[in-house]
Amino acid sequence: MDYRKARTDRRVLYTKMFLRESLLELMREKPIGKITPTELCRRADINRNTFYAHYDSPEALLKSVEDDLYDQINRSLAEMGGGNLLAMLTEICQSIQKNGDLCKVLFSDHGDKEFLRRIVGIARDRCMAEWRSLGMAGDGQMEMLYHYTASGSVAVIEQWIQEDMKANPEDIARFIAKASAYGQQAFLK
Repeated sequence: MDYRKARTDRRVLYTKMFLRESLLELMREKPIGKITPTELCRRADINRNTFYAHYDSPEALLKSVEDDLYDQINRSLAEMGGGNLLAMLTEICQSIQKNGDLCKVLFSDHGDKEFLRRIVGIARDRCMAEWRSLGMAGDGQMEMLYHYTASGSVAVIEQWIQEDMKANPEDIARFIAKASAYGQQAFLK
């Protein structure tokens, strides 16, 4: 490996880390749409050219942060292989807790409300497959039930995050799985 390239890569990683930290600090104060590249660069103590070498806008930086977390959770679930809804929800909640500071900002009023839905949506296909294996009819009601359950799951996770994640992730996952199971009972053949 070329020593200069490794040094450059390390500097790029540090720059991106400072930009991400600065973005999250600013998002604690205001929504992403009100954050300018200038104030982001000032907070990160870098120049605008360096910022634009990596990102087009603060929104692009936020998308990169969200994509990294999404990929991390998705990899964790893939490593699980199969698994039931409770196991998947537990893994999602544990990942959210491990990234608590980040998630508090991303899922706050200043964050992207759709991102948490995207996280919960990772389990969609497995959830539908599990419901089919239980004998649930696939006549459109299963899709509606999934959306209903996903929206409720998002609300429970948002509340948990707002309460500083005092409950353990396993309890939150168990609650969501139990509520989902009660809802699906009405649709089983």
